Amino acid sequence: MTLIISPYSDTPWEEVSGKEMWYKVKWFDGNKVETLYLDRGVWSMDVEVGRSSLLVFAFYPLGDMEPLGGFWEPGGKSHVWLSPEEGYFASMLISVAETYPMPVSNLSVKRLKEAVPDLGAIDRGAFVYSLIEGKLDKEKIPLYKKYKVPLDGVPKGKWVSLYSHSSSIVVSDVFEPGTVSLFPGVYHYISFERNLMLTVNLEEDGRYYTKISAPREW
Repeated sequence: MTLIISPYSDTPWEEVSGKEMWYKVKWFDGNKVETLYLDRGVWSMDVEVGRSSLLVFAFYPLGDMEPLGGFWEPGGKSHVWLSPEEGYFASMLISVAETYPMPVSNLSVKRLKEAVPDLGAIDRGAFVYSLIEGKLDKEKIPLYKKYKVPLDGVPKGKWVSLYSHSSSIVVSDVFEPGTVSLFPGVYHYISFERNLMLTVNLEEDGRYYTKISAPREW
């Protein structure tokens, strides 16, 4: 069986800039982790299914930005659509599979999503420990909470999120800068008017770091 793996759509950055991105791809084939690169304008790949186990895919825009993720299990459809909501969870599973492939290959993401529909809410550190130790209880999955990150010091204007699941930010002179509510992870926004990039790094304990820098070239 041949699978087609691709993002669900162009990113907001591509839509606003009119420029396509390249991707670093990491995927777990049920036995080992593979890495390849997709050139600009190439946003899908074909994979031959060789094992009756979970397959995990992560696409990293520009090589190291927050990933898109997706999964395939036996009996699944032949097209795997990648989403940002599942990106960090997929990336985490691939990292685990590099050392512990068996627990990942035996996992059913379909059943996991019946218990936790939003994979982005899963406490990844606690999940990894339970998975490796063989103590995973799908009825008691530890979850993150969202944290509010203040936008003090962010220059005014519209800051476009890399992905549409994380709303763009608008900072004005009239209202207070406000906050953005996020699960732990790293998030990027670009002000195309100012040619600046905002990076929000939110740790699992709620500590956060923000940085303004020149945007990545692509």
